[in-house]
Amino acid sequence: MFKSARAIIALGLIGGVSLAVIVGWVTGFITSIASTVAGLWNDFTGWISSPLGWEHLFAGAGVLIVPIIVLVLIFAIADG
Repeated sequence: MFKSARAIIALGLIGGVSLAVIVGWVTGFITSIASTVAGLWNDFTGWISSPLGWEHLFAGAGVLIVPIIVLVLIFAIADG
């Protein structure tokens, strides 16, 4: 009894996912998502490979300053 219920649920899920993929493909939703992700990736790789600018300096300073502030706070609390 449970094996047939599981089979029905599995077939229903496979059918639902297949239908969603087909509808997404036909309406262009999947293409829109793919182009958005590709655009974000291209912008990110362009930013990474660009020469050093203020954005890189601020990002590096933030990466260095935050742990230093945390350590100073820990030492201040530990010393009382």
